[in-house]
Amino acid sequence: MLGRSIRAVVQVCTGVWLALALSLLGWPSLGQTLSPPPPTALVPNLESFSLVKPYNLGMAVIDQTGVDSAPESMPLPLTGAIAVPPGKASTPWVIILHGRHAGCHFNPGATSEWPCEPEPRFDLGFAYLAQSLAEAGYGVIIPNLNAAFSETYGANADNRNELADQRSGQIIDAHLTRLAQAHRGDDPGFGVSLTGRVELGRLAMVGHSMGGGAAALSALRRAEGQGEAQGNSALVEPLEDSIAAGLGPIAALVLVSPTRSYAIAQRPDAYQLPDVPTAVIAGGCDRDIFDFSSLYYVETARQQPRTSPVLGILLPGANHNYYSAAVAEDDYYRRPDNAPLCNPQRSRDRLSRVAQERFLAQYTTAFLQALWSAPGDAVALTKVGLAANRADPGILFEQSVLTTLVSPTPQRYTVFDAKNAPAATLTAGLDAKFCQALGACDRSPRLYPHFPDLLTLGWSALPQRLQVPLASVSVSDFTSLELRLAPDPSWPIPQGQPVFAVVLRDRQGDAARVEILPSVPTLRQFEADSTHGNTAPLYPSNLRIPLGQFYGVDLTALSSVELVFDQAPQGKLHLASIEFVGRGDFGF
Repeated sequence: MLGRSIRAVVQVCTGVWLALALSLLGWPSLGQTLSPPPPTALVPNLESFSLVKPYNLGMAVIDQTGVDSAPESMPLPLTGAIAVPPGKASTPWVIILHGRHAGCHFNPGATSEWPCEPEPRFDLGFAYLAQSLAEAGYGVIIPNLNAAFSETYGANADNRNELADQRSGQIIDAHLTRLAQAHRGDDPGFGVSLTGRVELGRLAMVGHSMGGGAAALSALRRAEGQGEAQGNSALVEPLEDSIAAGLGPIAALVLVSPTRSYAIAQRPDAYQLPDVPTAVIAGGCDRDIFDFSSLYYVETARQQPRTSPVLGILLPGANHNYYSAAVAEDDYYRRPDNAPLCNPQRSRDRLSRVAQERFLAQYTTAFLQALWSAPGDAVALTKVGLAANRADPGILFEQSVLTTLVSPTPQRYTVFDAKNAPAATLTAGLDAKFCQALGACDRSPRLYPHFPDLLTLGWSALPQRLQVPLASVSVSDFTSLELRLAPDPSWPIPQGQPVFAVVLRDRQGDAARVEILPSVPTLRQFEADSTHGNTAPLYPSNLRIPLGQFYGVDLTALSSVELVFDQAPQGKLHLASIEFVGRGDFGF
């Protein structure tokens, strides 16, 4: 069984299909760019990864809908790579999904082919990650998704994203159904015994680029009870039967520069997440997703009831392609702006391919261990940025980061967001301007990204104050106060002195003040590029203050939260929200 709308081809492969199936066992050369002809290729060498092996599960057919004058079915070989930890124990598994890159199957501006030869093996570009996860005790499969992204069999510039959604979900289901079959003792072609080795109830997905979008969509539809990518037939089997068939829910997500290539203003529904622990990683030097729209997954999660956390991670010096060892191009040069941060010849922050691969392998392993090996462990959760009762991290695995943690809904209490700015009172000298998400605001072009909603606060005389009144609120069962903000790139933050202060007041008139120093991660600024204008990243991140620092105020009867500007003589901040977070223990 391969899922509800993907079926095995039982006839013997002949002619070109047999030749294609055989060729997929090799390591053909890879295209690098989105413009033909493909330049010099990178060919991952599996000899460096002893636990990673290619596989071929035979032929299958994808069913397509909404395709004009083209076949409603698309044949493909189910190929990929697998990594299995030593031993015979049952283990959690990770599905790694690669992105859409140029090759004979996807060649915008020229003729795409399917089947095609030589077919680029972008799945093998994540052999390093599979090896690392297998060494940590996880089973791994990396399906070859090229068929999903092929601009053939009815796909064109207008509908290729929709067809990619349909195709990728079916391919994922097919591979996981075969994995469940192998777990039961049959060998569909993985080339290694997997009998009793798959914990089908603990599956995680890691997806890069379009593979990240496919991972989120597949996990969402599985959570909703739909086991295939088209989403038009509901699962009728009990949950345990779906799990046994490899069609059960996904338990965790790591999304790396994820996208489904839809404009967020036109398709906000394309950036939904299931209610599972999720990390979303974006790069400040990504020139495929230069508007940070990958982080819209984080923004969407904030608006939904959740029982699990979502962490947005901005790696300022990371680009798009260096997570895949099968893609050579430094995508920075597609849009070479913000040279002080992103030009590898000038920047001290720009990350190498090795650094990006190492970060992804280390973070993904630690993220899954925090969820599965040590659930609720304070140290493990702090290590991956999921601890709401700790100050926000400025460094994860030796790399500078800006983070945005969306705590589970019961663990956060929002007292202010940019949209409800009228609920706050401001002193006369504090200039405030509201900037609606996806709006043009007062800049053209506006600093990217175009979200979330922001209240811009500017001052040039002291003192100034923003006060949010509270109706005698008790926050004693929360652990931290969390502001989400960003400094304006044009503001030269003074060093060596507090920038502003956060004050809590109670009904008895007592107050506690915490001064914010310029060294906190959220106040990090990036040098502007005078050649291309002010293109430094501006994305509000967390400033989390443990409530234990507000000594002497009654947390059971607060009357206000205040931002006090009485240190820096002038300044400009972009404020998104103020929340109390971290109710209860470390669990979620």
